[in-house]
Amino acid sequence: MARMRFLLIKSWGYSLWADIEHIMGQLLVSELTGRVPIVYWGMESMYSESLNTNSFELFFEPVSPYTVNDAVHPGFSYYPPVWNFNNVMLEDPDKLKWKDRDLKGMMASDADVIVSDVYYHINVIIPYIMPGNPLYGKTAHQLYRYLYDKYLKIKPEIKLAIQKFINTNPSYRDEKPIVGVHVRGNALVNEGNQLYSNNDFYHPNIWQYFHKYNARHVLLITDSKRIVKEYQRQYGANDVLILSDSKKRSFLGPVRQCNTNYPYKRLKGVELIKDTIEIIKDTYLVLQCDFFIGNGYSSLSNAVLRLKDWPDTNIKLLY
Repeated sequence: MARMRFLLIKSWGYSLWADIEHIMGQLLVSELTGRVPIVYWGMESMYSESLNTNSFELFFEPVSPYTVNDAVHPGFSYYPPVWNFNNVMLEDPDKLKWKDRDLKGMMASDADVIVSDVYYHINVIIPYIMPGNPLYGKTAHQLYRYLYDKYLKIKPEIKLAIQKFINTNPSYRDEKPIVGVHVRGNALVNEGNQLYSNNDFYHPNIWQYFHKYNARHVLLITDSKRIVKEYQRQYGANDVLILSDSKKRSFLGPVRQCNTNYPYKRLKGVELIKDTIEIIKDTYLVLQCDFFIGNGYSSLSNAVLRLKDWPDTNIKLLY
């Protein structure tokens, strides 16, 4: 019987779609190394609900038939060496040092279980795709599209909530094109100094789709009440504006353990789980639109780009 080797993909510890991007890169690693992937968001994840919950599976289907329990065995070897049978389900004790986290070491390791909770962009994984592999020669975007399509499946109850919104919203049924827009508020001010000037470019691009393609609706996804009011003033007449029925609160971000004096001081738990379901729902509602305008610095907007085969004319990310 062939030896079973696992790649245990733990939470990177950032926003939902940033963590999903981390997972996609590691799923590519699992395919290239012949390892069975297991995604496990335990107590180190800001979406954790309890010690016994894999929070990834609150939102998405498993990426393989195996669970974290299959990767925890006293006879297994682990890489990086900081991990062992006793601590593999706990918070990474050495993450900030990045010791033994180099991609070359991960790809070459013969350990029974490789544990990954650090991020690698697919661009740095591509050189490990050898000629003869069906994925050889694909661009980073093509690889993301392949991985998202193959592995990321939302839970049935979230699918039902998405379909319910579509079925009960007349603007989705009148066959007039819809422009989905994802507009960030204050959350990215420190990450992208051009945020506000970028937001000023949404309206000209929306009107271009209206004029050139006869689009007649705007679906707004935002974390800002101020932006909601702005779009209501601009597009509130004649049922042009569509607002999701999302109940999520403004996201303040996690307080990570490395910045605290005691463990697990984070904004997480049941309410954040509900908010995360709303974020997934909003993201997949945008995929039902004919056009999309998003923020190129946003992991949500980039997820929209990768979750659907958009014609080049139908999607625009602003930087």
